[in-house]
Amino acid sequence: MKLSGLKYGVFKLLPGLSLIAALSFVLLFAAGEKKASGENIIKIAIFQFSSRPTLDDAAAAFIKTLAARGFEDGKNIYVKKFNAENDNAAGSAIAHEIIESNFDMAVTLSTPSLQIMAKANRDRKMPHLFGVVTDPAGAGVEIKRDGAYSHPGHLAGIGTFQPVEKVIELAKLINPGLKKIGTPWTLSEQCAEACVIKARKACAELGITLVESPVENSSSVLDASRALVLKGVEALWVGGDNVVETSIESVIKAGAEAGIPVFTNNPDHASKGAYVSLGADYYQVGEKLGELTASVLSGRAIKSVPIENVVPENLVINLKDNKNTGPQWKLPLEASRRAAKIIE
Repeated sequence: MKLSGLKYGVFKLLPGLSLIAALSFVLLFAAGEKKASGENIIKIAIFQFSSRPTLDDAAAAFIKTLAARGFEDGKNIYVKKFNAENDNAAGSAIAHEIIESNFDMAVTLSTPSLQIMAKANRDRKMPHLFGVVTDPAGAGVEIKRDGAYSHPGHLAGIGTFQPVEKVIELAKLINPGLKKIGTPWTLSEQCAEACVIKARKACAELGITLVESPVENSSSVLDASRALVLKGVEALWVGGDNVVETSIESVIKAGAEAGIPVFTNNPDHASKGAYVSLGADYYQVGEKLGELTASVLSGRAIKSVPIENVVPENLVINLKDNKNTGPQWKLPLEASRRAAKIIE
């Protein structure tokens, strides 16, 4: 163990003590200091990138699941939540605070927080688990595609790649004559790009043209969406994009102004006015991450954790706010039967 200058001073102040007695004193002092500071409790930092239902739900489920598995905040673990509020500079400061505050484990929610934390943690190698991440292998954090166990020994978690192809297939099923879909997306976001790449392929296979509009920040989402409308798109689609999702109301507003529906890969968006939202149940994703974390806290080696894609499907359809989209948008029985919820 490391001894502070004060502890070394014991030997100078008490030269008459035997080595064994002095060491005993030091160990008792250290133990008392550790207990007083709470360091005997496992310290866990939860780092999410922004405030939105997807991440909030996952965080709540994560903490609840940990408690159910015997790891309760304030008893045998200490949990502190951090939120960058969609700000990369704030995120970097948070990651370094987590490192410098000597947390025992970092748990990140979202692709940006995974990337920021992994970069700050490159030398320290603090145990780091992640969730609510679209494409872990594409995040640039040394996770490889050649196997589920091809990841750093201190870093593992759960991937949740949004069902991009399925939501575009649903759009075509609902409107067989669909020819043009528009998507505003953040070019600087790896997870957004991963979804758009899948959308391009799916659209091409279905005879649909995907029209793209770049987004730099949340304030540009409305203009980007309106620009797509001016290009004659018949529907708007949003995949896993942290910036656009924080301003999903702007996409829905542009769609409502033009009388065209919005399709997304986040079930939370339907309640805000999106027509069809097909994605993961992120509360369940948070539960899975809580179970994984509990197993690691119980002794499981992070290097033994496979990186898997966990997508508990959740389809929500909003008919109430989409009555003026035109007769070409007819919800077939096949689609309604798949829905976990229909807002009427």
